[in-house]
Amino acid sequence: MSAAAAASNVEFIRSRSDKREYRRVVLPNALECLLISDSDTDKAAACMEVGVGSFSDPEGLEGLAHFLEHMLFYASEKYPGENDYSKYMIEHGHGGYCDAYTYSETTTFFFYVNAANFEEALD
Repeated sequence: MSAAAAASNVEFIRSRSDKREYRRVVLPNALECLLISDSDTDKAAACMEVGVGSFSDPEGLEGLAHFLEHMLFYASEKYPGENDYSKYMIEHGHGGYCDAYTYSETTTFFFYVNAANFEEALD
């Protein structure tokens, strides 16, 4: 069975009052995504969790996972200044917020933004 076929055969257990739509997608790089559509909200959000946390820090480099979490928000080609991405989310009417946290075995990155700005914020 192909990854696309497997993704379409997933059943989601939810309450009867949950009117949201769910879809599981497996990208070509094997990244599994859960898409949730809620027509009753004006916000859109994304979250990514990786299986590396503080327990993965090498001896003598304690805090490395947390440091790398912060480096993701430090600067990029599109957002070259420190905190430029965070400023983009908050300012200019985007109504958003982004953050991350490092646990012992995972690191999680997330944001939410006005639905109209989701695609631009996602890149």
